Amino acid sequence: MKKIILSLLLLTGLSAIKANAQMGAATKVKWDIEKDVVINMEMDNVWEIFNNNELQKKASNGYVSAIEVIDANMPVSRKIVFSNSGSRVENITQNEAHNKLIAINFSDTNLPKGIKSAEYAIFIKAKDSKTAVIWRAKINGNEEAKKALIEQLTAEFDSYAVGLDKMTKKSVPAARMN
Repeated sequence: MKKIILSLLLLTGLSAIKANAQMGAATKVKWDIEKDVVINMEMDNVWEIFNNNELQKKASNGYVSAIEVIDANMPVSRKIVFSNSGSRVENITQNEAHNKLIAINFSDTNLPKGIKSAEYAIFIKAKDSKTAVIWRAKINGNEEAKKALIEQLTAEFDSYAVGLDKMTKKSVPAARMN
């Protein structure tokens, strides 16, 4: 009986040590871009904008000229065409309505020269009667290429912040605009 109890204690102790080791390995993500804005719009309307390609294009304030879905199956692959005629293929890897979270990574075949990986997330959170839209981006690559992509994404996120604000000035609810 003592051997069984001793064995159980030993197994429980090893499980606890392993769990603590795994918890200690978790690290906080250091984002390369952090952009936060508060929009005078209901959270569900903002969520609808980011899940409707036409509304999202409008919210870009002219920065995006087209959004084309290449593959609608998860991860959703889409091509973003910018007003300067540039484009990017990206994959929506997470689209969680209950958490109001969209996670997107750049297609490996479409990464700018010098970039190993690029991803960003959009968090949408209620903030009193308004909505906080939070963009976070993580980019891996050489410093020069990384700096250029950070500038591009910052300009893109800034355009969305302005466009979303403009959409709040309309008398028609955002979710119904065309």
